[in-house]
Amino acid sequence: MKESEIKSLVPLDYPPLTDDLELAKQHLDQYGIALIKDVISQKEVCDIKQRLEEQFYGEEKHKVGSKVRGDERYGVDIHEDQKVSRLVWNLINKGDCFLQFIDHPKIFPLIQHIIGDKVILCSMGAHMNGSGNEKMPLHQDQWPLVPHPMNFDFMANSMVLISDNSPENGGTRLIPGSHKWPLIEYATANSEEIQNMAKSISAPSGTAIVWSGRVWHGNGLNRSGHIRSNISTAFLQPWVRPQENHQYSIRKEVLKKITPKQRSILGFSSFGTLGGHDGSSVSPADFDRESESIGMLKP
Repeated sequence: MKESEIKSLVPLDYPPLTDDLELAKQHLDQYGIALIKDVISQKEVCDIKQRLEEQFYGEEKHKVGSKVRGDERYGVDIHEDQKVSRLVWNLINKGDCFLQFIDHPKIFPLIQHIIGDKVILCSMGAHMNGSGNEKMPLHQDQWPLVPHPMNFDFMANSMVLISDNSPENGGTRLIPGSHKWPLIEYATANSEEIQNMAKSISAPSGTAIVWSGRVWHGNGLNRSGHIRSNISTAFLQPWVRPQENHQYSIRKEVLKKITPKQRSILGFSSFGTLGGHDGSSVSPADFDRESESIGMLKP
């Protein structure tokens, strides 16, 4: 992309916080981003924060999970003691308090506004960004998830803030309006000129940030001395393979707790001719392969 073309890429200001879902849909159309206030109560924030901290130190103790510095995609060598942040994956298995985010009534309608009524969950995890981290590259969530960039939204993301978001603690940086930009390469997106367009959101805990899979974004530098936590829940149109294979990874005791609607969002029911069994396109969400899948037979 030529320098003159880069200069034509103009970011917008962030939309204001709102609790009006119809107004939030207008913000998504214009900015590619909506900020929803008070999606969860401060009591829920405290309970989730405690559960995440327990999980953080539990994974530390058992030496499992993902630790990062933040800038791994740049291909730099990173020492273990520099990995101050933790990604806590597959929260569905890690506490009942997280199940609400599969189809939260203040978030899910906005996801459907972006990508359509038929939706599956891509993944749900916590970003626990430690002080002393490094910036991740700016990226779009839906590319290169599918290896061909597309000019429509087939992915949408939501981030529920468990910590107050600010520039000081490396709050998530997004570029409002970038969902309408022409295709640009990752190297161009991470040039100094475009990196400077990405500003951290200042918003209180309990807020949800919802955005199009085509919005350029990344984390910021946390220099606050404290961990900044959020819950990232990404959704897809159901023809795209999700990041987390929920049929494989969700524990049996958790499956007993979720609703039929949530099972469908988790990919336990078919979409069109995709995801069925034995050629069926109407597999129920509670399909039992042990009793219903046809095996070897003789006359």
